[in-house]
Amino acid sequence: MFKMSCAHSLDTDMSVAAASLADQALADLDGHSPQAGLVFSTFGLDHAELLAGLADRLPGCSLLGGSSYGETSRDAGYRLGSSLLILFASDTVAIRSGVVRDLTAEDEAANFLIAARELEAVRNTPDPPCLCLLFPDGMSLDGDAVVRVFGSLLPRTSLFGGATAENFRLNGTCQFFEREILQRSVPYILFSGPLRYSWAVTEGLSAGWRPVSARLDATCDGNRIKTIERETAFGYLSSRYPLDHGYWSLIHPVAVYPDPQSEQHSLRDVIRYDDKCGSLESLQGLPSTCQIQFTQPDPDAILLAARRNLQQALTRYPDLASPAGALWFSSASRALVLKQHPESEYRKATELLTPSLAIAGFYTYGEIAPAGPCCEPAYHNCSLMILLLGEEPRPSKGVFASQEAISEANLLQENKRLTETLKATDARLERTLAALDDCHVLERLDTHCRTEQSLFYRARALDLLCQLLDTRFEDVRRLAFKGSRPRLNRSGLARLIDAQHRRRYEEPFPLSIAHLARLLSPVENTGD
Repeated sequence: MFKMSCAHSLDTDMSVAAASLADQALADLDGHSPQAGLVFSTFGLDHAELLAGLADRLPGCSLLGGSSYGETSRDAGYRLGSSLLILFASDTVAIRSGVVRDLTAEDEAANFLIAARELEAVRNTPDPPCLCLLFPDGMSLDGDAVVRVFGSLLPRTSLFGGATAENFRLNGTCQFFEREILQRSVPYILFSGPLRYSWAVTEGLSAGWRPVSARLDATCDGNRIKTIERETAFGYLSSRYPLDHGYWSLIHPVAVYPDPQSEQHSLRDVIRYDDKCGSLESLQGLPSTCQIQFTQPDPDAILLAARRNLQQALTRYPDLASPAGALWFSSASRALVLKQHPESEYRKATELLTPSLAIAGFYTYGEIAPAGPCCEPAYHNCSLMILLLGEEPRPSKGVFASQEAISEANLLQENKRLTETLKATDARLERTLAALDDCHVLERLDTHCRTEQSLFYRARALDLLCQLLDTRFEDVRRLAFKGSRPRLNRSGLARLIDAQHRRRYEEPFPLSIAHLARLLSPVENTGD
């Protein structure tokens, strides 16, 4: 048995919220005792009172998590100013939690030693954990370095999670462990035994961003971009974008390409700029030399990516069995892009699902999930990660084994058919989007061609007018001007030009008289 339950409270009185969360989550476990729980609560609330209230009501249940930029669940959707509790109970899957404290963003080697001491008992077991959830400090620690440390210490364990967040004031985030509120720490939870899981993560630009610049050569020092195209990074940026008050837009991350010859990239948030030293600051370490692209968010693409993400996670879940629940870790940047309706991402992703599947999580400053064709542990920005969890079924025995095998084979065939259908649907969608882009290009080309054609006809008309002035000046003065105070008669001039065209080319002017008259109108000066 493996169960996951969740409860979501909008109450700002933390003692009331703790009681409500514990009662609701325990009720959904049907009498089973939880071994561990995740707690996420919006920045600025009284987290100490919340943790104390939950610890009192959940004796023997380890609690960990952190501050967030909002929580989400099937019951309440996306909410700011709320608190979320997720409980795990199992009699087959071993669940263990802990925390690595007092880390630093500057010394990865020291962090490795601290984490190695904390995880020593886990590393020495013959059967390592199959899955680990991490919730590192999203401001004071380098997420990439945290993933490298845990990945090297737990090489056979899949890493998932999200960095704790706040309200973009960049004052610091909080991590929770039992009753403690910490900083510069990484609470973690380990799962060992017959746990089955599947996941999907929106990687890089596929998360819903598009490039708005070419790939630019950059040099970096730690988490700072020093130069772009041999200019100071600040000089390059300030010459092209309006900057104010030292902060850069958090919805415009840069795409970072470590290898100029490869398309492999990741999005990285740029949080500040320094006009004195000319650098841009990221929360994560960057390659010393790389290429970058500036980006623009596409809200529709973000919503489409969310739905596709959940569908991929469900499709990858083994044998079409029902998972116990799903964890949702989405970037706070995505909520900022959708600031008018941030709940639309969760609603769009889950609108076609039955309400029986519990999906809950929080909005982060960075997401942890395997990436790339080799599924290496990675730290993401601006992405959405969905993780489905359930119990590995026990082998069937007895007289019904063959019948169950046939049913399983049928389910596998249905799973294969649904997978192929999803791939075909995604392919049609990609073709439709490509065709739409082609239409936009053709529209711009058509506008350009019409402009060039008008310029060609205007040049021909002026050439014919010059001939008229040389050979039929009196006719021009008589027919092309009118009134006691002469002013240009464009229709009369157009008829003279049309007649001259007939004499010269033995055919009428390609435009009507009215169109030709409009063409002879003075061009508005749109310059500065």
